Amino acid sequence: MNEGVLVMITSPNIEELVIDLLLEQQDISGFTSHLVNAHGTGTHQLSMLEQVSGRQQKVQFMVYGTQSALQTFTDLIKTTLEHSGARFILLPVIDSGVL
Repeated sequence: MNEGVLVMITSPNIEELVIDLLLEQQDISGFTSHLVNAHGTGTHQLSMLEQVSGRQQKVQFMVYGTQSALQTFTDLIKTTLEHSGARFILLPVIDSGVL
């Protein structure tokens, strides 16, 4: 199995850019996105309200595809989203299916 899952966490202000980049990829057939709350100890980038509430709103993307297509996409975002604060994790898929 040569499949993977890419998980990306971005700020809401670049959500549309990431969607456009994903939709331009010929070898990625689909993805999901949803709003999430990020929590952590690094408070230097948080607004006062975020510091009080202990959370920061982010957008999480999950992309499923071949590892080569996902690696090509991560190479693209490393340059396109440089200094954006976006985070990504590329994981191999051990098993998958439709039930």
